[in-house]
Amino acid sequence: MKKYLTWAKLVLLLSLSACNSEERNNVDPVRTMTSEFQTGVEGWTGDYALYNRADTTKVAFAMERDSLPSDIDSLRWSLRLEGTNVGDSIFLFLKKEIAGLNPEKTYNVSFDINLATNYPDLPGATGKNISLKAGASAAEPTKELSNGYYNISIKKGLWNQDGAEMSIIGDVVNNSARAVYQIVNRNSSSKNISVKPGSDGKIWVCIGEDTRFKGRTVLYYDMIKVTVREQ
Repeated sequence: MKKYLTWAKLVLLLSLSACNSEERNNVDPVRTMTSEFQTGVEGWTGDYALYNRADTTKVAFAMERDSLPSDIDSLRWSLRLEGTNVGDSIFLFLKKEIAGLNPEKTYNVSFDINLATNYPDLPGATGKNISLKAGASAAEPTKELSNGYYNISIKKGLWNQDGAEMSIIGDVVNNSARAVYQIVNRNSSSKNISVKPGSDGKIWVCIGEDTRFKGRTVLYYDMIKVTVREQ
């Protein structure tokens, strides 16, 4: 009887192992997710970092589904992200979890973003000093408090530099000499981020506005397209 049970357990373990291997091998090598926010926030959440805890209320952070500015189309929905930098810097960011990937593989993550901005495209303009970054990580991007200062858990790089887990994909000027809202496109092009999922087959994608501009930043995300491609 004991011998029979031992063989039964072995067969079960081999069967489970084969199933797990089959599931990993059946994972789609290319995943594309497009968010246009016409029915909801589609799994995106927002937060902010790089500020002193004493300034929390002054930042007046907000992330919510909202209509696009009337300059563009007030009948179309978007995701509005805003906050005020009252210190040396601020990092406003969106994040989303992507599950169902093969934990044994490495993936390239690319971004294609349509953004509504009213920062004019002029020499030395504010919008040129706000870096739009995009990236991916196996761990969730979170803010971490140390000595009264909130930092970010992922490697995003300095405000005007790429990091190991995020790259600059452009600034936030509107391609116009006037301060009116216009849709601009920013994409990662050849600056895609490589990421290996955790053992649970999950990664986190992150989009952030990294700036030392003192004042309020308000941007509307009209469309976010994320492509996850197996290397």
